[in-house]
Amino acid sequence: MNHDAKLGKIVVVDDEPNIVEVIRLYLEHAGYDPIIAWRGGEVLQALQEHSPDLLLLDVMLPDYSGFELCGQIRSETGALAQTPIIFLTAKGESIDKLRAFNLGVDDYIVKPFDPNELIARIKAVLRRTRNQTPTGSALPGSHRQSLNIGAMTIDPLQYKVTVNGQRIDVTPKEIELLYFLASNSGRVYSREDLLGYVWNFDFRGGTRTVDAHVKNLRKKLGASQEWSIQTLWGIGYSFEVTRHA
Repeated sequence: MNHDAKLGKIVVVDDEPNIVEVIRLYLEHAGYDPIIAWRGGEVLQALQEHSPDLLLLDVMLPDYSGFELCGQIRSETGALAQTPIIFLTAKGESIDKLRAFNLGVDDYIVKPFDPNELIARIKAVLRRTRNQTPTGSALPGSHRQSLNIGAMTIDPLQYKVTVNGQRIDVTPKEIELLYFLASNSGRVYSREDLLGYVWNFDFRGGTRTVDAHVKNLRKKLGASQEWSIQTLWGIGYSFEVTRHA
């Protein structure tokens, strides 16, 4: 398959040669163009040089942790901050998964892993980040329009939220959650629903990451008389718009 026919570029960051070789072979067989980096210090340069479709990132690297790198990437501006990230790690505890999703990763795969499952998860993440999906998805497809709710504007294409003209510092996953809820105002979603729609992931204790993201959004956006994110105890969350908004 020639380069133009490739399905996308994927930066692979791992310091274990055997694992990297397996990943490289499976990615190439699936039609992707793998770009290998061995250390965390190479990540930002690889992202800037290659503008990949996805970053496959080991958490435990010799110079940086994947958590540090993910936080740094998500704090960037523009397209770099929106690069889909999948963690590949031996750290399988729920607390590590919660930390990862709170930082804005798109998926979390625990070693040892099935290479075929890895490819399937990569395809799933790329579908969510590239294509428009039906109502009930947080993913902003190319036709998704900005939402204006009172003094708040949510721009899903630029991953930007403003309140009273001031840009609010929110993570990509927080924006996806906010956009999803606001696009379906008045409808109640359970935490499990939101995990499926926004994160497309399920794990024991995972609902706590939904609570954490809602808490962060409320803190960052502040109180408003025009709209609110309501908690329905024992059920989930809804986005409510007041009549004058």
